[in-house]
Amino acid sequence: MGDRVNSCCTNNACSDEVCIQTRKVYDSCRDKECIENMRVYLTESGQSLVDRATGIKCRKSEIIWVYSDVEPVAFNRGYYSVDLKFFFKITLDVFTGIGRPVSVEGIATYDKKVILFGSEGNAKTFSSKFRDGAADIQLWQKNNLPVAQIDVCDSI
Repeated sequence: MGDRVNSCCTNNACSDEVCIQTRKVYDSCRDKECIENMRVYLTESGQSLVDRATGIKCRKSEIIWVYSDVEPVAFNRGYYSVDLKFFFKITLDVFTGIGRPVSVEGIATYDKKVILFGSEGNAKTFSSKFRDGAADIQLWQKNNLPVAQIDVCDSI
């Protein structure tokens, strides 16, 4: 569920109450990277055009999927390795002579790894979050219901 916090507008000195929905946030990271020399995988016909090209220009790059894997870090209790694999759809303008360039699409990937703190994980967590295609058939049309989350620790 969201926590209610007070927010103050700096422009007109008004005070509003806003709802911020969060899960437990232990650690986070934000990063900007300029990716260079990324290998682009083309179709056979696209590769033959590139082989005959006099010039190539990247027109567009779009992230189409991000695969993530979270694993505990050995000997560092509470820390987790987050491995990310970004999949890009790359559109190239291929110049093969006089005239307009030919558009060629390809796929590229980029890997990133971060280490984050995620608690020591002694609790079992149960959630009422709606999962499409799961057993909660009666909730199929409702995706804006509040999420009840229960953290339970086993007795010692």
